[in-house]
Parts: sequence; structure tokens; C-alpha cells
Amino acid sequence: MREVLWERLKRTDIERAARAGAVAIIPVASLEQHADHLPVNTDSNIVSTVARRAAQAVEFPVLVLPTVWTGYSPHHMRHPGSVTLTYHTFVEVLTQVAKSVHRHGFRKILLLNGHGGNTAVVAGMRTKLAEEDGVASVVGCDYWDAPGVPDAMRRLCPVDRGFVGHAGEFETSVQMHLQPDLVDAGKAAWAPGAFGDPSAGSADKGTALVEAAVAGVVRLLQSFHSGELEDRFVWRKESPVV
Repeated sequence: MREVLWERLKRTDIERAARAGAVAIIPVASLEQHADHLPVNTDSNIVSTVARRAAQAVEFPVLVLPTVWTGYSPHHMRHPGSVTLTYHTFVEVLTQVAKSVHRHGFRKILLLNGHGGNTAVVAGMRTKLAEEDGVASVVGCDYWDAPGVPDAMRRLCPVDRGFVGHAGEFETSVQMHLQPDLVDAGKAAWAPGAFGDPSAGSADKGTALVEAAVAGVVRLLQSFHSGELEDRFVWRKESPVV
């Protein structure tokens, strides 16, 4: 299986990938409390795994940068273990990482988000980077909004009605699959700081949810690489006046 992790490659490998038109994924996450039963690395673990597996599943070149491990989480700071950036610091971190990647020749950059508190910031980075920084090649997306993933979540997480929540049915299931040794199943119940029903989680659901998320990001990457995704952002051309 080919290497897709940016940090494991040599500079010559990265140069070749850029010349080949590779998509660069910048996973964006958080370091924050996930109730009493899940580890604080939950968001980073999920989005990193989904990004890596999706990159390995496509036939064209994709590189995955190290995950931006802390994001915008001021609403979690009342609970131990959470680390947050200020809004403007977070925007600046994403800006500098994206500009660096663009500087090395990458013209398709995907900010793949794994934390709900980052959603609005990540979505707005496309316009910010294009208009203020000359980086007109960035798309931001939550992995749970990738094609087909919302339908899978509604089917597999009926208790939480398909909502990603926070340390609820979805994330508990995925962590039971990805990091079972870090899940305290005996405490998988609602607690302050959780949003959803952790008791409804299961490893089997988690396996299916991760597969759906990877498949969704694969479809997103294919659309991005082909140019179809970018075409959606182009202003409609008015008919010439004759």
C-alpha cells in the first residue's frame, strides 16, 4: 500500500506528488473532553483515520498532512482536558498551513474537519484564503457531511437520529471500533458535556460508520480531483448581450 502520510515522505516525494496534481488533505480536529467514557483525542483519531484510509483507497495521488490537533473549543473549557485556540489564532493557523502547502505547488487542498466547533471556520476558509491570501484552491468539509455519510448515520444511529452529537451514539460507536482500549464502556452513559446517548453505541455500528465515512470522503476526493467539485463554486456565466 502506497505511503500517503506527508510526514513520512521525503521532500523529493512531496515535490513529485505536487507535480502530479495530488490532492493535499489537511485534517482539522480538536483536543477536548468527550464525557467520562471517551478519550480527549476522539476527534483527531477519527478524522485522521478517515483521511488516511480514503487517501489510500483512490487511484490518484493524495497526501495527508499531520492533523491540526487543536481547534476552536471554548465551549468545552469548563471540562478538564480541553485545549482551545482563540478564533483568530485558529484562523491564522489554518491560513499558514494552507499557504505553506500551496507554496509547494499543491493546487487542490481539502480541509477535512472532524470537530463541530470548527465547522463555520473551516467552511469560511475557502473565501478567506482566495480573497486575502491568493490561495484559490481550498475546499472545507466536515467528514460527516461527505456524500452518502448523512444517510448512513441516519440508518446506523437511530437513537440519536443520525446526528453526529458529541460523545453520543456516533462517536462512542466509532471509538469502540477504532480505540476500544481507550473506551470505558462502563461509563458509556450521558454525562454533562455529552450530546446524545452513548449507551446506544456499539463496535459493529462503529465499523460500518467508519466505512461509510471513508467511502464518502473517497467520493469527495474523486469529485475534487476531477474538477467537478470546483466547478460548483464558479459563478454562473451570464449570456453575452447581443
